[in-house]
Amino acid sequence: MRLIILLVLIISLPAYAQEKLDTKEYNPNYCQFTASFPTEPYITKKCEDPNKPETCFNLISFTEVFDLSTTVRVEIICNPGSQELFEKFTPKVMENTVRAMTKETVLETFEVKANEQEKYRQVGLVGKGRKGLHDSIFIAQLWIADQSVMSVEAEISGETREDADRLFADILRTIGFAEEINQQRKASESAPPSPENHSAD
Repeated sequence: MRLIILLVLIISLPAYAQEKLDTKEYNPNYCQFTASFPTEPYITKKCEDPNKPETCFNLISFTEVFDLSTTVRVEIICNPGSQELFEKFTPKVMENTVRAMTKETVLETFEVKANEQEKYRQVGLVGKGRKGLHDSIFIAQLWIADQSVMSVEAEISGETREDADRLFADILRTIGFAEEINQQRKASESAPPSPENHSAD
């Protein structure tokens, strides 16, 4: 499938000027998925064929370095999809895709899990990578709904740090189906404060 080939060859495609996104939350109007970052991520335009605008897409990237010893990196691509593509991308096809996406970056796969819901499907792979002299934790995700498809690559490398681990986990928690994430936010905002937040009378 063309989409699988594109996801696998994504790094080798020519890139245009990189600039910062004007918001910390990534959720363009053509994408049914979302992700949030502690600061504005960068957006880079890439094209399969520079002479054909329809082959271009945006790569969203975020990198945080902690004392030059630990690095958190997240890259996201979301493109318009279709009901036909949604039907074709079964969990098995998606699993094959994430394995192909990580063929050159993951040395050992720990687990691959699928999450199939009525409005979307998601497959995630967790594995061990390598950055310089250090092992890394590498996560690849593929999300698909009836109008869009999103790929995610996230990696934490270097020395173990609690603050880096927390940031990595916090970003991953914000990635998902936008409708579902928004419902979770509203539920959290409307929930009554926990008892420990009240002082004793």
